[in-house]
Parts: sequence; C-alpha cells; structure tokens
Amino acid sequence: MKAIITSCASLFVASTLSRKVESSTKQGTAILIALGLLFGGVTAASSISGKKWQAPATEAAKKNPVAASQTSTAEGQKLYTKHCASCHGPSGDGDGSAAAELGIHPARLSESRSQSEGALFWKITTGKKPMPGFGTKLSETDRWNLINYIRTLGGKQAGQ
Repeated sequence: MKAIITSCASLFVASTLSRKVESSTKQGTAILIALGLLFGGVTAASSISGKKWQAPATEAAKKNPVAASQTSTAEGQKLYTKHCASCHGPSGDGDGSAAAELGIHPARLSESRSQSEGALFWKITTGKKPMPGFGTKLSETDRWNLINYIRTLGGKQAGQ
C-alpha cells in the first residue's frame, strides 16, 4: 500500500511539474517571440531611418512660384542666417557652430543641386529630426525665398 501511495504521489508531483514546465515553456516562448518582434522592429526602424531623405514625388515636382530676384535672394539670406546657418554653416557646407551638438552631419546645402526646388520646399516645410519643420514658422513665400538663396550657395542660381 505504501508503494502505491508513493507511486501516486510521484505521479502527481511529476504531472504538476510537467504542467509548470509546459506553462513556463509557453511563457518563455511568448517572451522570446515578443523580444524577437521588438528587436526586429528596432532593426527595421533603424534601416528605414538609414534611408536617404526623399520628398514624395508629387512634392518634389512643385516649381518655385517666386522669381529668383535680388530682393527674394536677399530675403532668403536673412532667413538662412536666422534659421539655418547655425547648423548648415554660413556657406551651406554643414559646418555651422551647432552642428557638432547634433549627433549627425547636417546636409551640405551647397551641394543641393541634385534636389528639385519642390523637394527642398517639402524638406524645409516638414523637417526631420533634429531639423525642425518650418511649415508653421515661415510663410510659403519665405520658404521659397529661402530656396532661392540656398541655390546661390553652390554657385547655381534658382531656376537654372
């Protein structure tokens, strides 16, 4: 009789332990899956952020409605000095006094010839950390004036 009780107790303990191990295994599996999704998401996000910053095609196709006059360029230069030069540098080479604190190298606006006016307008409007968006800070005309000035940084006048 004692052998039967011991055997039953052993079966009970074994069964209980088996359920606990199974439950722990399920929890462990769930945790591993969650961690995999988390780190997979982080990897995906970092690969997305590593992509080149491009404006949507419809935005990039926009044309500057503000003629690149001396007045527009002078106004753009004032805006650039006030809002952009601290990071992008006085000549647009990405070497402004605040650039070292950003953790990334600001765009070399002196080399922005390959970007359309619409793309520049969209980037100035929306921003991308650490650069703020200026859609609510500057009027549309101010942003276009700013682009007319930026075009002079690399020796290319707007509209060329």
